Amino acid sequence: MSYILLLEDREEDVELTLRAFKKARILNQVVVKRDGVEALEFLQALASGEGAPKPGPTLILLDINTPRMNGIDLLEHIRKLEHLRFVPVVMFTSSNEQRDLVACYERGANSYVQKPVGEFSSLIDYLIMYWASVNKTPAR
Repeated sequence: MSYILLLEDREEDVELTLRAFKKARILNQVVVKRDGVEALEFLQALASGEGAPKPGPTLILLDINTPRMNGIDLLEHIRKLEHLRFVPVVMFTSSNEQRDLVACYERGANSYVQKPVGEFSSLIDYLIMYWASVNKTPAR
């Protein structure tokens, strides 16, 4: 079964996201990483076959403001990894800064979604339905 990688350091946002996935009946496993370095090590392990589910995530959701390595820097690393070049990366963040938006698209983000104050569940429904169910990517 395919899985979704979620980079999120705030426990409240992890719980909201997982609850929204469940409500939307998203059956994909969700692998949660709390900081960018941990997420990068996990993704690099895919290439070597150590410590990560195969074949790779169906979708990567990145928060921008995370410890040790932020989501923008992680995105830059992800786009250099050959085995992840077709995996959609959605920046899922509370930042509404234009410089963050530009930096994410310059580094290869597929989408930039600002976390809502309310209606979190509805946004997740639409986001996941499109990227995990409707969107098609080349076989890896």
